[in-house]
Amino acid sequence: MNLQEVIERTEFEPTLHDESKDCWVAFLDRDLKIVSTNGKCRELFGWAPDDIRNKRLGDVVNLAPLTSLIVLGFCFRKEPKHIKGRKMLCSYVPILEDQSALGGFLSLGEADGEAQPSLPEDTCNVARSMGPLIDIVQDGLVVVDREGIIRMVNQHFADAVGSRAQDMIGKQITEAYSNSKTSRLPVVMETGQAEVGWPHLINGKEVVACRYPLIREGRCVGALGRIMFSDVREVTLLANQIHNLMNRQKIPPAIVSKNCDFKYDINSIIGHSKVISQLKSTLLRVAKRGSNILLVGESGTGKELCAHSVHAASKRRYGPFIKMNCAAIPEHLLESELFGYAEGAFTGARKGGMVGKFEQAHGGTLFLDEISDMSLSMQAKLLRVLQEKEVTPLGSDTTRPVDVRVVAATNVNLVNLVKEEKFRKDLYFRLNIVALSIPPLRERVEDIFFITKHFIDSFNTEFGLKVEGLEPEAWDLLKAYDFPGNIRELRNVIENGFNVVRGSHIRASDLPDYIRQSSALMPLESEGCLNGDYSALIGKKPLGQILEEVERNIIKEAIVRAGGNKLQVASLLKISRPGLYKKLQKYELS
Repeated sequence: MNLQEVIERTEFEPTLHDESKDCWVAFLDRDLKIVSTNGKCRELFGWAPDDIRNKRLGDVVNLAPLTSLIVLGFCFRKEPKHIKGRKMLCSYVPILEDQSALGGFLSLGEADGEAQPSLPEDTCNVARSMGPLIDIVQDGLVVVDREGIIRMVNQHFADAVGSRAQDMIGKQITEAYSNSKTSRLPVVMETGQAEVGWPHLINGKEVVACRYPLIREGRCVGALGRIMFSDVREVTLLANQIHNLMNRQKIPPAIVSKNCDFKYDINSIIGHSKVISQLKSTLLRVAKRGSNILLVGESGTGKELCAHSVHAASKRRYGPFIKMNCAAIPEHLLESELFGYAEGAFTGARKGGMVGKFEQAHGGTLFLDEISDMSLSMQAKLLRVLQEKEVTPLGSDTTRPVDVRVVAATNVNLVNLVKEEKFRKDLYFRLNIVALSIPPLRERVEDIFFITKHFIDSFNTEFGLKVEGLEPEAWDLLKAYDFPGNIRELRNVIENGFNVVRGSHIRASDLPDYIRQSSALMPLESEGCLNGDYSALIGKKPLGQILEEVERNIIKEAIVRAGGNKLQVASLLKISRPGLYKKLQKYELS
């Protein structure tokens, strides 16, 4: 794509670059390489366009410290810069797509003796000196000079006010955006006092803003504004999270509100395996889109945890998170639970009626677990609500609009149920807009250690114990077991160990009998490994685990041969004594 095509695609305005025909204009890619340029570079600097094309900007001209602002995606105009003894004016417009920088347009032109006040230069020098604050690239940031003129702004701030960064440059801050309260940056410059964490109406939405005066040599030369929270409701969520964190050792985490708001987020999904890392990455992407999601996975894999995480990562996170297990509600009560009922709808109906799950979840997320257990008649009624986005309570002739995102979960193959005509095809496609497969624990064996460590920390708090971990033999049993009940079963196994443990480590004998019995042949396999036959483990364990097991068994054998003398063990293995201690600690060998 040539420069002109990119200009047209990005609605680039040459006027921003001060009559670009008299400037050197270059299009930079995301790595700050010069993709295309005009012929003015030879006249101004003696460069030939072909000689500098595909070179990094820093190899052609030194624009520091403006380069850091270019990397961070700031838009600025007419910034003074001395290049080869000549005063130049530098402007930059970033090109962003989905909040990611694709590159941008850079122009350099001579000042031509134009009287440039020193004040704007001071403003940007001070702003650039605030490195830690400027580096918060996800926040909306704007810098104005002493006259209140916008000198620098990033696209995150421009997005918040519903504008483009290049359209805001050079405008008075009090006139740069509409449908908002008047900016208080001029007030901050007058008082010299920062305002941190103030609510402010921007583009019709309440945000939390910070304002800082920029002081240089004892005088105010400008101000910096920062959007700290793009929605004031994020403060409430943060306060709830801090409250739960401070009280988690006193009482178990509780439901935040009567609407069953979410208790977990993406960080609650424990594991570092490739399959779980890919799942978390996909989950974060689809959570922002707003479509219905179908979670498919075996019982105990953490489908509800994923549903909480979808809600927490979505724009609906300020709304309620309502959950319902379709298999736990009797068929004759399921309709009233979902859609509610009016007063007197049936014998025994609650006075005043009842609000159903859909209305409770209005503006938020409804999690329907075990959706496959829903009858065909209820499936038809659910489909109508999803299509029409409105509910009619039992005994009422009034329909009520609802705005709900549905996250459904099942541990069976819905495709087979559709073929058997036990699940409606149209409902399946309405729910299966995005399908996420939750992997069973046997497909992410490397995560057992991290999940177990999490359970140990939790049960230490609950039982008031100080269990440090599992003995090596107990670890071997866990890694060799298939866990058909997945994470839920692993939790039960660790809790069983906490009930019978004696000492600081859970032993193999502390684990349930069925765990030990299922791995009765494992010692024979380990013995085979000591003799150099590792083929029995191929296909059963990942290569990394096999190598760790081999290393651990060799160290154990060396300890036996050396009679427990660590100096002699290190000598036999041809490693240093500190290196041996590290491996002993890694494999929990004494």
